[in-house]
Amino acid sequence: MTRITKRIFEWSILTIACLLCYLLFSCKNRWNLQDPKPKERVQQKVRELAIQEKLEVYEALKSMKARADIVSDLCQTDIKYQTDSGICWGSSRSRTLLSTKDKSLMYTPIPKCGWTTWMVVFFDHYKVYHDGNTGWAWNAPYDKINFKITSLECSKEFLDYEYRLLFVRNPYERLVSGYKNKVLEKNGLYIKTYNKPCPWLTLDPKYNQTSLTFSQFVSCILETARGQSADLSSRKAGILLDHHWAPQVHLSLPCTAMYTHIGTYDHFADDANEMIRIHKFNATLKRINQTPKSLSRSLESWYKQLSVEQLVGLQQLYKYDFELFGYDPSPPL
Repeated sequence: MTRITKRIFEWSILTIACLLCYLLFSCKNRWNLQDPKPKERVQQKVRELAIQEKLEVYEALKSMKARADIVSDLCQTDIKYQTDSGICWGSSRSRTLLSTKDKSLMYTPIPKCGWTTWMVVFFDHYKVYHDGNTGWAWNAPYDKINFKITSLECSKEFLDYEYRLLFVRNPYERLVSGYKNKVLEKNGLYIKTYNKPCPWLTLDPKYNQTSLTFSQFVSCILETARGQSADLSSRKAGILLDHHWAPQVHLSLPCTAMYTHIGTYDHFADDANEMIRIHKFNATLKRINQTPKSLSRSLESWYKQLSVEQLVGLQQLYKYDFELFGYDPSPPL
């Protein structure tokens, strides 16, 4: 080996070594796989938020920002929360609403987390009459109130918005709410019309079906999810479930949207009114689509009807909802 060739070889080895060091540092910096400090920081923020929410004077804006910060930190410290497939589907299940008047507000609706209530606020503010006959949920005429529907997977336009808002709810409470609303009310019209969550449900009167029990309801949800993937916590298992009980993390993609404010159903009135104040909505908060008092029962009474296998299945299905949004995964027994 000549002197020049030897020198070139040595420089090549040095360059490769430097490149490997850079890549290792970048991976560590991005995912913090070996650095415990980010996890400690998240834990500290969680403790501070818990204290804040127990104060006699609840500070909505501060708490919403704190929740969003915690979720953002978790997204950056663990790759498992990156559930966005990166594929732009023609009909995305993960959608959001963007204000077209200016880039001030992005709101990602989650069923059973106050979506209908927010719709009434928007339509009241713009003085547009809407009684639901022209369509609720994603079928509502949002263009009449200066909003447009955008896929969270196909566009990153929402990252330019100052306020990126999300409301979440305890998965156990949300599931029971979905059961009461879509199974027990109107004699199960919704689940029979759409054959969800049980494919054998039908409107045909000759079958003379009775309403699903809560246990049957949960079994059908878990069976449907397992039909997509054995890993119930995966996006593949949960994303095709009806959006009234699909995991919130798959519908909202928090690690993609990087929300600036996250409200909770527990503090819905305080959090929502704070957003109404900030955005100067000329509307009064009205709780819509609430469960009739005749169907009110303790959360514990519902989950006592389930088997251990079903409870474990729900913990797996809503695993990332519990972890990212700070809810206790222990069944309410």
